[in-house]
Amino acid sequence: MTGFFTGFFGALVEAWAQLRIGKLRVMLSLVGVGAAVAAMTFVIALGQVTSAIIDQEIASYAGRPGTVRIEVTPTGRGVSGDFNTGSDEVGVAESAEEGGTESRTNTTTRITEAQLRLVERYSASSWATSYSQQMRVAFPGGSRSVETTAVSLGYATLHHTAVAQGRWFSADDEDDLSPSLVVSQGFLEQLGYTTLDGPLTVRVHSPALTTFTIVGVLKPDDLTWCAGNPDSYEYCTQSVSAYVLAGPYEQWLSQEDRASLPAPTLEIWAGEDQEQQVISLAKHDLDAQFGAGSTNAVSNTGDMQGLDTGGFTTTVTVAGVFVMILGALSLINISMVTVKQRIHEIGVRRSFGATSRRIFFSIMLESVVATVVAGIIGIGIAIVGMRVAPLETLLGVAVETRPPFPMSAALIGLIAATVVGALSGIIPALVAVRIKPIDAIRY
Repeated sequence: MTGFFTGFFGALVEAWAQLRIGKLRVMLSLVGVGAAVAAMTFVIALGQVTSAIIDQEIASYAGRPGTVRIEVTPTGRGVSGDFNTGSDEVGVAESAEEGGTESRTNTTTRITEAQLRLVERYSASSWATSYSQQMRVAFPGGSRSVETTAVSLGYATLHHTAVAQGRWFSADDEDDLSPSLVVSQGFLEQLGYTTLDGPLTVRVHSPALTTFTIVGVLKPDDLTWCAGNPDSYEYCTQSVSAYVLAGPYEQWLSQEDRASLPAPTLEIWAGEDQEQQVISLAKHDLDAQFGAGSTNAVSNTGDMQGLDTGGFTTTVTVAGVFVMILGALSLINISMVTVKQRIHEIGVRRSFGATSRRIFFSIMLESVVATVVAGIIGIGIAIVGMRVAPLETLLGVAVETRPPFPMSAALIGLIAATVVGALSGIIPALVAVRIKPIDAIRY
């Protein structure tokens, strides 16, 4: 084994020395190989980065890939005892009777508690609850209803919620007397501000009369789609929305207002390998408490369709390898000329005991080392190109966080360059091995 590695590294050093001797002609023959590697690596990386960016955008709505969305609508079927289904019809009928409001509140509370027990029982590492509400907010120009999402602390992690100013909610906000808000840029502009220099208070009239504190502002909406289109100016405005922590928000609500709250939606990140297992466990546990068919649990895998880069990567790789093979033809010609010029040297080496294998690998490694060097240079060009490329212009979307350069693209480029170098070096190496020592010495 030691002899093998010694011979391999010796052949590698010899190949590098030969490349340095004929570096000008080798460099000219490898321009095409390096350019092909750079183009192929850049396009593959661009495809993967584009997929990652689009997946980030989708995750802001559907959650991280592998998230299971769980909703409960009690049916009471198969549950022993008198169970209130909490449906709209039942709630309306009971509202005229004593205890009707309290019954609906208890149903929502039972669903919330059951969801939290599910999270604890299976030790979910990343989860969140959410539901939508309308709040009547007092703006300087008059009051208006704002679509508000009541969430738990883990919502931002699960949905990659980007806060441009201030911060997202923290555990300390659970105990604040003034509930905290994270608002959209349009909400902030409606208050007459463009930047959040510190905590800002806003008065809310309903569903409870109280003062909220704005602690963060979401990243602005991307409005580049309406630039230069006069017909879209009236629609080209920042959305007005807000997020609030469910716990502090609900403390300010009356019992009647709490009864009108919808049951929260539970989202659990299970990973793409355990989605079906979590769906099965959620349906089994929650249906046992609220009746058969009460639980609707679905995965977001079908929604996470940013870009399927598998076929795209294969196509670009094959095209890039084809271009590199064309570029390597000139390298084969150079190698053949070099072998003919070194016939006397090869004969002398064979007469001193150099084996056919040593001669074969020394000649072939010259091509491999050359294409690998060209591949590394091409990969470097692709990395620089990805760093300076205007992704917002190329993709047509705002890029909040530029993904890192995908190492798989660099690996594909390097492997392709190595394979092409090996293939282009086989023919000259076979010619060198077939040279007879006595004839080579006479040459």
